[in-house]
Amino acid sequence: MYSESEVRQLITGYHWRVNLLEHKVYEYDSTSTGQYGIEAAMPKGQGQTGDKVLVRVIRNDKDKRHSQKLIEEIGFVDKLECYITNDKNYHILQLLKQGETIKTIERLLSISRRSIYSRIDKIVDTYMKHQ
Repeated sequence: MYSESEVRQLITGYHWRVNLLEHKVYEYDSTSTGQYGIEAAMPKGQGQTGDKVLVRVIRNDKDKRHSQKLIEEIGFVDKLECYITNDKNYHILQLLKQGETIKTIERLLSISRRSIYSRIDKIVDTYMKHQ
């Protein structure tokens, strides 16, 4: 399903994906055309569909598909975390999901940067084996 580099990116990018979904808000702007006063005298845009509702539906559909993809990627990381059996690896995964930097993880768990990266490799291998 996902390649090894994609799994690594899904794990390290988990935090921004969750933040994006939590703060996603549709733009509820006015889609009406001016009918009175100066707005009525202004030229209307050419080359675009005049149906404002259709434009809005298309934009919402595209946004929904993008959001669905993010939900699937987040679900993939969440679903397979139960296969991480080593406590330190599990905590490294949780810290990465919270958006912590490697330097912060290094300080919190008192392990070297090289050890963190090798543990991340083990986490990715576990995900690759169980996907």
